[in-house]
Amino acid sequence: MTTRELQRRTLRSPGPIADAFMRDPAFIKIIIGPVGSGKTMAALQCGLLVGAKQGGRMVNGVLVRRARIGVIRESYPSLDSTTIKSWHTIIPESEGKFSWAAPRTHRFRKVLQRDHDGAVLEILDIEYEFRAIGTQSVEEACRGWEVNAVIIDEADLQPADLVPFLTGRVGRFSDLDPSSVVDPQIIISMNMPDVENHAYELAFDKDLAGMSEEDKLLLETALGGRDLIKTYVQPGGMEPDAENLRNLANGRGYYILQIAANKHKPGYVDRMVHNKPVPLMHGTPVNGEFSHSLHVRPTEWMRRRKLIIGLDQGLFAAAVFLQRNEYSQIRTHGEVVNLDRQNKGKLLKVGPTAFGKKVRTAALELFPGLTADDVRIVADPAAFAADDREDNEHDWVLACGAAIGLGPIRPAKTNREALRQEVIWKAQSERDGYHVNERCRHLIKAHSGGYRYQKAQLNTGETRGTMDVADTIFTHVVDAEQYGALEGEHVVTKARGREPRGAGRRVTNDSNFDVLRGF
Repeated sequence: MTTRELQRRTLRSPGPIADAFMRDPAFIKIIIGPVGSGKTMAALQCGLLVGAKQGGRMVNGVLVRRARIGVIRESYPSLDSTTIKSWHTIIPESEGKFSWAAPRTHRFRKVLQRDHDGAVLEILDIEYEFRAIGTQSVEEACRGWEVNAVIIDEADLQPADLVPFLTGRVGRFSDLDPSSVVDPQIIISMNMPDVENHAYELAFDKDLAGMSEEDKLLLETALGGRDLIKTYVQPGGMEPDAENLRNLANGRGYYILQIAANKHKPGYVDRMVHNKPVPLMHGTPVNGEFSHSLHVRPTEWMRRRKLIIGLDQGLFAAAVFLQRNEYSQIRTHGEVVNLDRQNKGKLLKVGPTAFGKKVRTAALELFPGLTADDVRIVADPAAFAADDREDNEHDWVLACGAAIGLGPIRPAKTNREALRQEVIWKAQSERDGYHVNERCRHLIKAHSGGYRYQKAQLNTGETRGTMDVADTIFTHVVDAEQYGALEGEHVVTKARGREPRGAGRRVTNDSNFDVLRGF
């Protein structure tokens, strides 16, 4: 062993989100951040952490651990100009042995532990192998790969079947006894994908393309308590807690320049700077204030406060469970949506009784011991306008309410779209004003851009946005949340920009009564 092979190197995390990502043992872990956030560096360092976990054997009194880490991208030019360039800031090309032949390989050793006198006690003998898919199929590109972990850089640019295929390749490093292979991983870094990209579905819907629910269950069982998929979203580049600023030229100015240079591409700026998912080839998101890193948070059921169930009735019904805390801030705990798992992008039609039973089951699972006294259920007030509506919406409400069995369904305070939207906008624009639990995957996707304005084609051939909301599979769950969010003291009054009655009035006592007489 040479001095070069045994030299120490300090690796610094870009920030707390990246740090938590690197420590996480989840089988598939994902970090999503703006350009320049240090996510690629964090992902590449994860391979070293995986290597340090592996079993080893004693060689001349030194414990030697061995590992092989795969890194994959869509092409060798992308691999060479970005990923490997970042890699060489972590491990220089001169350290160990690097080969530029395809696939690129880098084998080196790192000291893991020394005694008090500086003598080496533990070493990691590791190889990184860099591959590109190019024009090959996923199976051709990954054939024969036996690795402890795979790092996928820019996963949204890779084929949808890459991650499912790799679930059978990691943990197969054959140079060691299989029992010495510890916690194999698939490690993913990328910019925020658009809401219709397969990588978005993997990261936020926890959907492994092509893998059946039965296979997913078997995989989760085999993981022995590790999460199957865990996603970390870094703050946007202009947010106060943006990561990696100290390592960027000009710090925050780096992002200001990015915004200025790309102001003609608002979608690009949203994804690459603000770390917001956007709908490609569609209209502007209605809830533009929504930020995954700010608003997707754990939520807890407040037993002493009313649970509000907002419903959007009809054949494509949806329900949302939410509460307002003591500060009137919105906490959305859960959703019920009838997604068609066989035909993505579609909703299943459902009758009122069947839907009501689904809502009841979900409510009792999420909120054990829930009673009718704990709940207020509201729906579109238009459904209560008349009993003889052609679409029988009132009948739907009655049948659904009976199936839920937690009290009657009442009309929401208004169905005016502008007021409903204003209530959500106000909550999302205030600090801690809005939190949504990560289990609400369809609703989060809606806020991230699925709930959007229409585009209109002008006579000139130009496309211009309109203020009309596009009718998509996301409008139903958003409407349900909006109806629920209207509940609360003075919510509608404030949404109209008015002060509640009595606000600002002073109470004075002009009598001669001495309040301190008894003391």
